[in-house]
Amino acid sequence: MVAPRMQSSAPRQKSGESCSMEWVEEHALTSVTVLFGLGVAVGLLLGHTIAESTGRKMFHEDTLTEKLTGQIREIVKSTLPQGLSRHFS
Repeated sequence: MVAPRMQSSAPRQKSGESCSMEWVEEHALTSVTVLFGLGVAVGLLLGHTIAESTGRKMFHEDTLTEKLTGQIREIVKSTLPQGLSRHFS
């Protein structure tokens, strides 16, 4: 009784596989692009997860130079007239 059911599902599975293979053959560039994108996404997700688990943050922290540049910009912006300070926003 089990054997006839398994035999009847086998042709459907074969036709599904052949349909998929035909689609991939017809749209080779699309399927390669989609799989490449999925691979990159999975790699980024795994990399981010591993980096967070080791304690490293994936966010940019300002360097000393960037902090000083921001402070100087704020000082210059506050001392200039409003007409000129608009250009530093």
